[in-house]
Amino acid sequence: MRLGRLILAVCGTAALAAASGVFVVALSLALYAALEPPLGPAGAAAAVAVACLLILASAGLVLLLIATRRPRRAAASEGGDFGAELLELARRRPVLALFGAAAATAIGLSALRNPRIVSGLVSVVLGLRRPL
Repeated sequence: MRLGRLILAVCGTAALAAASGVFVVALSLALYAALEPPLGPAGAAAAVAVACLLILASAGLVLLLIATRRPRRAAASEGGDFGAELLELARRRPVLALFGAAAATAIGLSALRNPRIVSGLVSVVLGLRRPL
């Protein structure tokens, strides 16, 4: 009975790994097709490589955090540093941190494509009278 469950678990894991591989390849192809007209073939390939690198680095960081998890502190720091609070949030909720990193990357890529939007946002934030 246990051998049957083990075989089913191994087959299910293999099917999940194969489906994940197909999913990643399809997303990479879609990203390449979307970025190829504005960036050209080499730029689109580099962007896909960077996106894959970010995903792998994020997954590795999550696994590293899980492997080296320390017991939680009883009292939270009151005069906390913003960076320390972000790191603590990433430790507590790694999936949220991953989505935040992906959103920041998307915003950065869109800012690279259209710097006029960035200058307008900077003008609004700094309170300048005219956008640059």
